[in-house]
Amino acid sequence: MIGKEEHREIFPGVTNMSIKFVMPKAGLTMIEGTIAEWLVEEGQEIKKGEAAFSYENEKTTIDCEAPESGFIHMVANVGDVVKVGEAVAYIAESKEEYQKLLASSVETHDLSSTEGTATAEIHDGIKFVMPKAGLTMIEGTIAEWLVEEGQEIKKGEAAFSYENEKTTIDCEAPENGFIHIVANVGDVVKVGEPVAYIAKNKEEYEKMLATGSVDKKKEAMCANECSPCARKVAENHAAKIMEDMIVKEKSESKRVKSSGLARNIAKNKGVDINLIKGTGPNGRVVAKDVHAYLEQQTVIQSESKAPVVPISTGEVVRTTMTPARKAIASNLRYSIDTMVQASSNTEFDVTELFALREKLVEQQEYLGWKITINDLLVMATVKVLEKHPLLNATFDGEVLTSYPNVNINIAVGAEAGLAIPVVRDADKMTLLELSKALKDIAVRAREGKIRPGEQSGGYFTVSNVGMYPIDFGSPIANAPQVGLFAFGRPRDRLARINGEICDRKMMHVMFIFDHRVFDGLEQGKIMKDLQMYLEHPELMLV
Repeated sequence: MIGKEEHREIFPGVTNMSIKFVMPKAGLTMIEGTIAEWLVEEGQEIKKGEAAFSYENEKTTIDCEAPESGFIHMVANVGDVVKVGEAVAYIAESKEEYQKLLASSVETHDLSSTEGTATAEIHDGIKFVMPKAGLTMIEGTIAEWLVEEGQEIKKGEAAFSYENEKTTIDCEAPENGFIHIVANVGDVVKVGEPVAYIAKNKEEYEKMLATGSVDKKKEAMCANECSPCARKVAENHAAKIMEDMIVKEKSESKRVKSSGLARNIAKNKGVDINLIKGTGPNGRVVAKDVHAYLEQQTVIQSESKAPVVPISTGEVVRTTMTPARKAIASNLRYSIDTMVQASSNTEFDVTELFALREKLVEQQEYLGWKITINDLLVMATVKVLEKHPLLNATFDGEVLTSYPNVNINIAVGAEAGLAIPVVRDADKMTLLELSKALKDIAVRAREGKIRPGEQSGGYFTVSNVGMYPIDFGSPIANAPQVGLFAFGRPRDRLARINGEICDRKMMHVMFIFDHRVFDGLEQGKIMKDLQMYLEHPELMLV
């Protein structure tokens, strides 16, 4: 946070108090962060303590809260890498000050920014960018334009569909207007970069088209019409920029851009990171690139040592992994590399849980909805998370962050690959509300209609494989979360109850946890509380 005078050096037109909103420092080694998602809109009124954006550092993804209340003006886009302490936004006290903030931010562009602002002047409209859908998404491929060039479009109307590493998603227009498309079908566009611009009216759209090639004319006119003094300033500025670029290119040629996690993995594996091609923002080497390189080297070495394989008499089929499957593999590899994963497996008596479900189904007409066993399992999980705040948390290797609300990821199997959409504020829902939220998110996940941001921001994961012939297994927790519950299929077994042999419904429950956070005592207490809710389900409805 900085004061009024310092802020006025950046925006001279602002006379009232404004707050500088900076990239925070999360952990001793953090020097920069990447904007993962804005959780508010430009110009929106935000309250102090409200989550404004999420950012990725070398270890995890973290939500950042607003330092003060006011109207937000963003100066960093999704995908931007911002150094710790540098501004990502400014918060104006009032709507009037916000308007001055906008005006001043345009007026104070210096002469060196002519090239950078050409696009803004040519495309004098709303920038329509590639959104970020999920934590790992850094780019998307335009699959189909659902509107024509120059067509009038309404805010919220689907404009195009894009493919990320997991699925195909429709993207809605941010405002009303006439659309000017700048990315074609098949183009790969980085998150935060424009795919189109939206003009407010037909005149602005025509101007947008007409001025699309005036960059060099504008530059020549500026050189001819500016005063000798102004030209001298511009020349000196340009010379300084060129000098800085040369220095930067020399330094970058010696050091590959990479995330802290990628460097750590490469160092531990004895790999020269300069040999790895980066797929992150601006060609940055990220963790999944190191894993891909290691896997490639393993294949090369194994093939060089492999015995000669007899020629097959049948047809050989080679299947290339889909982007979704590659993303899933990368995320699982990341979780294994960054967590000390331990597990326990317990068989619980869920006879009463199924009896409660039958009673609720009998009242389906009165409730207007059909409750499922999965709904009750998730509700039991929510109750356990409320009793154990350290389980409703994320861990970056140094700091364990617990959250006041329960945002729970639900593993959903789909044809395109595994999806883990999140149900937010599950602790504030009734069983009926939770059931409807779970149904909605699961249906849209299977249909590939999950919206951007609906797979991020979860603090715990539930996986239910009870509909398949699976009793128990060894699932992998979703880092940086610290735990996962997996529920197996219910089985009818004979058990001794009060000295009598009778039929009971039994179910295996797997608890995967980060051993750096929990020891045997803590995980035992967690499973005991889960047992209480599963074997006495009426308690979760109190």
